[in-house]
Amino acid sequence: MQKINLNMIKDWAKRLSIKDLIMYILIVIILVIAVIYVFQKKDINKADTANITTTSTSSKNTTTNKTTTVSKTIPFKNVTSRCNFRVTYPTIYTGITMPFTVKGILDKADTSKGCLWNELDSRAGDAEIFYNKNGEGWKSAGAAVPIVTRIVPGGATTTMAFTVSFNLYVKALGLKSGTPIKIAFTELNIPPQPNPDTFDFQVSLK
Repeated sequence: MQKINLNMIKDWAKRLSIKDLIMYILIVIILVIAVIYVFQKKDINKADTANITTTSTSSKNTTTNKTTTVSKTIPFKNVTSRCNFRVTYPTIYTGITMPFTVKGILDKADTSKGCLWNELDSRAGDAEIFYNKNGEGWKSAGAAVPIVTRIVPGGATTTMAFTVSFNLYVKALGLKSGTPIKIAFTELNIPPQPNPDTFDFQVSLK
C-alpha cells in the first residue's frame, strides 16, 4: 500500500506544473503558520488570566491591610482667669458688638491659685483679638495691644483694674452675626522668668 501511494504521489507531482507546485507549497506554509499562531494565542490568554488573578488577589490584600486614621479635633479650653488675673466683663461666650472693651481685675495679693500674673509699671502684658470666619480657623485681626492696669479707687493698693479695647471692621471683613471672637491674653514677660502664661477668652458677634 505504501508503494502504491508513493507511486500515485509521484505521478500526481509529475503532472503538476511549477506554478501549481509553488501554490501548494505556499498553502502548506500558510497552514503551518496559522496553526503556530493559534497555539501561541492560547498560551498568551492563559498567561493573561493568571496575571488578572494575581492582580485581583493583590488588590484584596491591600484593602484588608489598609489602616484608617481618624483625626480628632480637641476644642481649645477657654477660661475667664489665670493665676490672679481675671476677666470680669463681658461674660465668656456671650454676644458683643464692635467696638468693645474687656475689663478685669488683677489682685497682686491673691496667691490662692499658686501663681501670680506679672504686672509692672501699669502693664500686665498684651492682648490680641482673633476671629473665625465661616469655620475657616482663627485669624488675627491685627497687632496685640497692651494690657494697661490702674489702682482701683478706694480699694487696696495691690488690687489693679485693667481694660483692653478692641475694634473690628465687621463689614469690611465680611463677618456675620455669631462669628466666634477670641481674645488671647499673654502675661508680661519679665526675664529671667520662664515662658509667660497665656489664656484665651471667647465671645461672639451679635
